Amino acid sequence: MAKKVKAIGLLSGGLDSVLATALIKQQGIEVIGLLIRTGFTDHKEVSADGKRSVEDTAKALGIKFRIENIQDEYWETLLYPKYGYGKNINPCLDCHLHMIRVAARVMKEEGADFVFTGEVVGQRPKSQLAHQMKIALAESGIEGRLLRPLSALRLVPTIPELEGLVDRNKLKGFQGRGRTPQLQLAKELGVEDLAVAAGGNCYLINPEYGDRFKDLLEQYGKEKFPKEDTPLLRIGRHFRLSKNAKLVISRDESEYHLLKSFKKGRYAFELIDVIGASAIGTGEFSQEDMKLASRLLARYSKADPDNEVKVYVELDDGSQ
Repeated sequence: MAKKVKAIGLLSGGLDSVLATALIKQQGIEVIGLLIRTGFTDHKEVSADGKRSVEDTAKALGIKFRIENIQDEYWETLLYPKYGYGKNINPCLDCHLHMIRVAARVMKEEGADFVFTGEVVGQRPKSQLAHQMKIALAESGIEGRLLRPLSALRLVPTIPELEGLVDRNKLKGFQGRGRTPQLQLAKELGVEDLAVAAGGNCYLINPEYGDRFKDLLEQYGKEKFPKEDTPLLRIGRHFRLSKNAKLVISRDESEYHLLKSFKKGRYAFELIDVIGASAIGTGEFSQEDMKLASRLLARYSKADPDNEVKVYVELDDGSQ
């Protein structure tokens, strides 16, 4: 009995990865959907609160699902990208190469025949131009076994196509940033409702997040970069108080409570007898930094601007 063809598909939950998976599965190929966790995306990975997750998408597609956590090893890619950054702090080509290498590793572990992605030629300027796709092939470690089903007809045939494992005639030749062909294909395949919105946005392409990240880089440098502070970059109002001190102030009730979970190893600021925001301080605070932080916190409270406001400050060691 012939061995069933097996493939590893990078699955973000976005439309393109869903379409690529549906095209491959349509050919009777066993697919394992692979979600790679870098720590810098807002993927809803598994089912929990009723909202569609990538796991739900995999189940709806009828495929196995696997998550690979690369958060620790990803830091090298983020801080020292061989091919540089995009407009913000996004090392898109290096990130993509890293993911392909992880997929290649999983391919060997699972005894699969090839890896495929939802990439479309010319769709993303930092990782999906034709010459960048060639770089990905050359440096992935699986050159010839990396298939892009949505743009295959515009690319050199891969080993699984040449060996007859995949019918090239049933693949697509999409190109560019337009979405009409994908939307039409989604209807044809009956998967238009399966995609998770945006497929998991990457924080690194967000200008505000990028500016905050660069601010920490300037303060600490790459060697001493405070990795534990990166979750704070996604929330609150950020203020650079001095070269060594930074303040994050909550914007709403949910952030008010969320910031309290970041107290360890940091300064925690709380208003006394006044309804308002909470704040977390990172770095080393001078007395002047403390005063400025307190004034800023009072500014975002419901305190009378003509009256003094008392601020409670707690350090990680419990001192006040």
